[in-house]
Amino acid sequence: MSVEAQQANVARSPSIAGVVRDAWAGSLPERYAEPRTSVPFARAVRAQLRPGQRILDVGSGSLPFLAPEDLPEGAHYAGTDISGDELAKAPEGWYHASYVSDVTRRSDELVGSYDLVISNQVLEHVKPLDAAMENMRAYLAPGGTMVAKFSGTFSIFGLINRMVPHKLAVWGLHRFLGYDPEHIFPAHYDHCWDSALRRMLAPWSEVRIDPLYMGAEYLSFVRPLQGLYVGAEEIWARRDVRNLAAYYIVTAKR
Repeated sequence: MSVEAQQANVARSPSIAGVVRDAWAGSLPERYAEPRTSVPFARAVRAQLRPGQRILDVGSGSLPFLAPEDLPEGAHYAGTDISGDELAKAPEGWYHASYVSDVTRRSDELVGSYDLVISNQVLEHVKPLDAAMENMRAYLAPGGTMVAKFSGTFSIFGLINRMVPHKLAVWGLHRFLGYDPEHIFPAHYDHCWDSALRRMLAPWSEVRIDPLYMGAEYLSFVRPLQGLYVGAEEIWARRDVRNLAAYYIVTAKR
């Protein structure tokens, strides 16, 4: 479901109270029908794929976002991650090249080398985010595009994550939501909200920021609290309170 469709569905919702009642009964809004946020991000990436592209997956590590069958004809797909061990765990042959690199520190060998830079659920773990964004812009050739998805600073999980020790957060995500502890990393949520992102992305020639109000799944083990959070999300979505979105998909052209 597109972001526009999400917003249209929100606008047709009969009442906030009705949405909360449905959530308490176990029925989340329609935007939650898709598996988490991977579908809208995949759609945004696919819209940018072209034959022969040079694609860089930032922070991908052991989990490349694009499988070989997803790549356009003649594409070159590279991965970069701060951990060489994580890159080594990636499926054999999925990356055509890999680089051990901290995205907050510019890697000269990557500058101007890529037509498309993608990043999936990485940038909330990066600080300072403005340095990372500027480096990704530098890695693009003229006219190149970045597509990135990341969590929002003021999401429920973003707030909780910064209030509890990392080990406790890992335990909770594994115990209640079944997350793999090996893929849970410390998060900073540095300036991960709409107005801060717009200031940060001012040097780019074109910018689109799509907010996703889809944070309630983290509260699935406390249904009354989940219902109240869904109600709050409905208010934020209807009033276009973008700084409180749970996730963002950024599409920006150099």
